[in-house]
Formats: sequence, structure tokens, C-alpha cells
Amino acid sequence: MNLRSIERNAVSGSRTPAWIGLVLAGLALSGCSSVRGLDPAPSSGVDLSGSWMLNHAASDDPKPLFDKLRPKPGSNRRWGMPDDTLDDPSQSNVPGGNNPNGGGSRGGRRGGGGDQQLANSMSYRNDTYPRLQVIKMLKADVARAEQLTIKQSPERVSLDYGSSVRSFTPGEKSVVGADWGVADQSAGWSGKEFLIQTKPQTGIATVERFSLSDDGKHLMQQLRMGGGDYPVVELKRVYDHTDKPLPRTVPTND
Repeated sequence: MNLRSIERNAVSGSRTPAWIGLVLAGLALSGCSSVRGLDPAPSSGVDLSGSWMLNHAASDDPKPLFDKLRPKPGSNRRWGMPDDTLDDPSQSNVPGGNNPNGGGSRGGRRGGGGDQQLANSMSYRNDTYPRLQVIKMLKADVARAEQLTIKQSPERVSLDYGSSVRSFTPGEKSVVGADWGVADQSAGWSGKEFLIQTKPQTGIATVERFSLSDDGKHLMQQLRMGGGDYPVVELKRVYDHTDKPLPRTVPTND
């Protein structure tokens, strides 16, 4: 398994913490992977290269996703362990859930159900932090989605957002840093689509699909997030060709 970092900042110089490096090495030696392999080349002469601007009118509004990405009712949290629903296209329309603990009172009197109130309070606090990580991840994706430049070659596909650059070797599996620690990741081609699959050991899994419209004039992106204790949600984006220069900002870490 390759240990090269899949995501890189537009400006080099950032270092991966030593503990993450040790974990990555351990996972690589174990040879485990929870993502399926993808092809190193598309089924036909597909070229996603170009500068693309988000078409808001033709794209989904991301705001409803912030409310839908809540733990499913009655779920056993365990930090939102991902499952295989993202790999099954038939599971694309999973409804959103609500926080099973409601307001999540922080405590109560130690009599007449006090132990249960304490358990509910602890459960709520354990739910809150992972959900904040989920929202942070979605906000980062929305913030960088306005414009991107894609460079494609047989050896590499890069997505340049101006604030960060994500580079992938088609057909390669890797272990990468994630919001919850580390994740298995694979990138490559499935027919005419370029896929990026990221499944952490714990947390929210994602699948990104990039393709061209039938007339070749638009870039289509399909984002799926969820799994485990969280519902699977989808977001569709449509991009138009643009000659506008890609704005450069201070690089951010995903």
C-alpha cells in the first residue's frame, strides 16, 4: 500500500504529525483496505482537464445537507463507524435523521432515573463533537467548490481549488490523514467517471465522482457522504467552462 499523501496544499512545507506517520505505516504493513480498487485509465478518451466555474442554478443547494447529517435515531454512536452503503448505488436515497437525544440535557438529579439522565448526557456530548467534525468537513468542501482547475494525465489527476491542490495517481490505493485520524483511500476510473473514495477507520465516508456531460460542455460532480450512524446524503454540482483566472488564497488543510 502506498503511503504518499494524496492531498497536498498549494503551498508546500506542511508536515504530517509523527504519530499519523506511525499509524499509516502500521496500517500499510497490515495490508488492510476497506475501499475497492479502481482502474488506472478511463474506458474511453475522457479528458476532464480545464478551468471550471460552479453553475449555482444547475447545482444542488448544500444547505439542507447540514441538517440531514445527524446521527440516525436509535443509533449506537461509536464515533460513526462507516459501512458499505456508499458502495451500493441502490442505497443513494437514505433519509436524514434527527438527534436521538433531543436537547441532550447535561445532567439531572441523582434520583428517579438519575443514572439514565447521566447516560443520556454523556451520549449527547459524545454525539456533538463527531457531528461538529462532519459539519466542518462539509463546510470545507462547500468553501472550495466555487471554481477549480483540473489537470489530467495518465500518471496523475490534480484538482486545483486555488486554496489547495489535491493530487491523485489513478488506480492507486493509499492510507491518508482524515478528520478522525486515518482513512483508506482509492482514486481512479470507473468507465467514464473519475472516482475518489475515502473511508476512515471511524467517521464519515465519502465518494466523489467527476464526469463530463453528454455534450462535453459541463463538468459534473456527485458527492456522497455518510455511512454507519449517519444517513447517506448526496450533492450534485454542475460546472461550466471558464476563462476566469483561478483566485489564489492562503492555503488551508482539509
